Amino acid sequence: NLKLHCFGFFYNFSKNSLWTLLSDMVIFVSGLVYLVILARVLGPEGKGIHSLILLIPGVIMVFGSFGMESANVYFVGTKKYPLRDVVSNSIILSVLLGVLLVLLFWGASQTDWFYKFIQDNKIPISYLWAVVFTIPLYFISAFLRNALRGYGHLGDYNTIRIIEGLSLFLFGVIFLIILKRGLWGAIASSVLSIIFAAISSIFLTKKLVRIFPLNLNTALLKGSSSYGSKVYLANGLSFLNYRLDMFLITIFLTPVAVGFYSVAVNMAEKLLIIPGAFATVLLPKISSSGQNEANHLTSRVLRHTTLIMLVICLAMLFLITFMVRLFFGASFLPSVLPFIILLPGILAFSIGGVLAADLSGRGKPQYAIWSSMTALIANIVLNIILIPKMGIVGAALASSISYWLDTLVVLGAFMCISKNRLKEVFIIKKEDFQDYYNLYIDFFNSSSRIR
Repeated sequence: NLKLHCFGFFYNFSKNSLWTLLSDMVIFVSGLVYLVILARVLGPEGKGIHSLILLIPGVIMVFGSFGMESANVYFVGTKKYPLRDVVSNSIILSVLLGVLLVLLFWGASQTDWFYKFIQDNKIPISYLWAVVFTIPLYFISAFLRNALRGYGHLGDYNTIRIIEGLSLFLFGVIFLIILKRGLWGAIASSVLSIIFAAISSIFLTKKLVRIFPLNLNTALLKGSSSYGSKVYLANGLSFLNYRLDMFLITIFLTPVAVGFYSVAVNMAEKLLIIPGAFATVLLPKISSSGQNEANHLTSRVLRHTTLIMLVICLAMLFLITFMVRLFFGASFLPSVLPFIILLPGILAFSIGGVLAADLSGRGKPQYAIWSSMTALIANIVLNIILIPKMGIVGAALASSISYWLDTLVVLGAFMCISKNRLKEVFIIKKEDFQDYYNLYIDFFNSSSRIR
């Protein structure tokens, strides 16, 4: 009976994952085309400067959110608090945290080291401020869409993400190709995409619950702070592990090197859409599942993730040189080798993302903190040693090693909690191939009904 129940549970999960994956494909295609336009218009140095402009507010947003996105998924998914209370708290905190972070950035911008960093990397300060001012709006979008995700409205969650991705692409075409506004146009596109995402998240949330007047639920705030603080540290450490190499390249090398490396990383990120779709659906499912269901579901998802990502990584190994030459031009060929070295790390990252979603859904995000801390220490040491000797290739190698360390720690935690064997987690089974057939039939029938 458990096996039958888990099959139905996985089937529903798979359908949600499929539609999330299709949404991710839309975002992937539009994002890839935008990345090509960006690289072609700005060139290696301009692409490096653009990456740094977005990276600085990105760090602020990750460390300033205090894990509220994951807390919203958890508390709405477990039905511990009404959706309206979560939404109301989210908007209030978005404004308060956003304003506080803008003020903190202003304070940091007055220091000599900040001025030197801006000058050395040729970053226009007005462009950086334009992105920083969108932090409150970014929080509104992130907090609300994750509340919708926890509520089970993955259609609305994906709609917000599609609006953000497509608006970035469309504004990029307008500002970069039609108006030829260069770096200014790229920053304007990012700012406007954040604004559109915030507006759409408010609109879609308003269809489900009454938003105003806003009321702060102090009990929820305390619970979110407690849960979010664990996820917050894990997310922050993971983000640093994922992006610290870019800062260190800036210190040791040049904006041109940052441009080459950012293209390699951006392309590698695009490969994570499949495990990302699984993880998006998995966290709220685990939050509302029993222990046995969770063990079975996550193991099955991991088997699919590992198989699919192995095939994708092997394909990219042979295609990447052709793709870079075709889409980005010969000037970006130095991005190829770092991308290839990142591939093993991307495989590890995809597995680790699913495992982290499982552990967070069980209310045990502390394991992700330990894994991220281990990986970050290794990443810092390896980058400092390898970047001066090997350049961006050394940065890619350091990242791949640290991603595997991160994944091995959360894998060990999952194995201890679930009592599953490695064979159960990674070796594909006959029943797994049936999943693909079932999804195909369901998708075909759904498409027929739409037509």
